[in-house]
Amino acid sequence: MRGKSIKVAVIILTLNQREKTLRCLESFQALKSPAFKIVLWDNGSRDGTAGAIRETFPEVMVVEHPRNLGVASGRNEAAKVAIREFNPPYLLFLDNDMTVTPDFLDALLAPFENRTSLAQTTGKICELSNASRLYGAGGYRIRFWRGDTKHIGYREIDQGQYDKPRKCYPSGGCMLVRTEVYQKLHGFDATFDPYGSEDLDFGLRAKKAGYYGLYVPRAKVFHEPVPGFVFNREETSRLLTAQWSKHWLLLMERHAPLWQKLLFPFLSAPYLFVRAAIRSCQNRNPEILKGLWAGFWEFGKSRLQRKAV
Repeated sequence: MRGKSIKVAVIILTLNQREKTLRCLESFQALKSPAFKIVLWDNGSRDGTAGAIRETFPEVMVVEHPRNLGVASGRNEAAKVAIREFNPPYLLFLDNDMTVTPDFLDALLAPFENRTSLAQTTGKICELSNASRLYGAGGYRIRFWRGDTKHIGYREIDQGQYDKPRKCYPSGGCMLVRTEVYQKLHGFDATFDPYGSEDLDFGLRAKKAGYYGLYVPRAKVFHEPVPGFVFNREETSRLLTAQWSKHWLLLMERHAPLWQKLLFPFLSAPYLFVRAAIRSCQNRNPEILKGLWAGFWEFGKSRLQRKAV
């Protein structure tokens, strides 16, 4: 199937998560949707993911890369392949730890009818282990001064409180986007590699370009979270916290209102360090606080380097 026969190219990245990825792909078998093609980008797995997928799901296009390009670059490279091979009007970016419901893609597509300014849609994300608990219901709540990008509805019990569509900044974990808008914005910014805030940056750039994102509660997917990943594992917490803080500062530099930038040294920075100190104590893990400082330091160095060019 090539050309106009493919309406949606599904972009899924994976790295050493064979079983999760297989569960994700299995859920697509019941999909009640127009023609779609899955492009699986393997970011350098060493656990046999690519071979298992080719054997189990031969209809999936598997593209292997020898090393981890990161999320933004991996998605961009996979999108290039999808656009070149299938020229789809829509791209669906989906994390490999998601499982989908039979009509979720139809629900994500429906709002694009007669809405030329609509760039992205996203769905209701529930926890796989507890379907009544939400992981996200409508993208991100952004509070620049707090360094807060919490998923709306995160960890709440789903009681219908988020059952109305509304404008939002979709999460890249489940995001359908017009291909023409994706290309106009030049995809995700690789500055945010290996991970973090690339989807928020994309949504904020889309808004500046005159587009908007929409939350579609009928489009339901299930997420398999990794509990305590950042704060309870010392070997990862410093790296991830440093990466998060560096990317958050870059996001704030690009998109925050001027008054929040002016308040940053006096309000935001002290708040973030106090919050990191509390979490370090709660988790008995000083690497969280060290990671925040490292992220600030790296951002400052990169900013000076940009000015010097």
